[in-house]
Amino acid sequence: MVGVNFPRSRDGEPFAWGLSGPEPVEIWERFSPAYEAQLERLVSTLQELGFAPAVGGAGSEDGEYVRAEYLANSRVVFFYHLEDPADARFIAALNDDDLRRWIIESWGV
Repeated sequence: MVGVNFPRSRDGEPFAWGLSGPEPVEIWERFSPAYEAQLERLVSTLQELGFAPAVGGAGSEDGEYVRAEYLANSRVVFFYHLEDPADARFIAALNDDDLRRWIIESWGV
């Protein structure tokens, strides 16, 4: 598990759902521009809300995820898969305010 710094370098791990073409382009394909922008937005929002996000799971069957410890009580209260197409589309559909609201309501910040 690693902390998150942008821009990320490719890690050579396989893609959980495979690729739609020769290069990652979809929002659920690690290292595509859309995926990286979404991950950076999610990480930034979590940090603003008092979390310490980290990314793990690259190359695993379920794919990459974000886990985040809430710093006020040292509990991991946020965990979300990024390479699942439905999950990626869900996050993409949220504007910034809705993303914050979803995190707060779902994990009780």
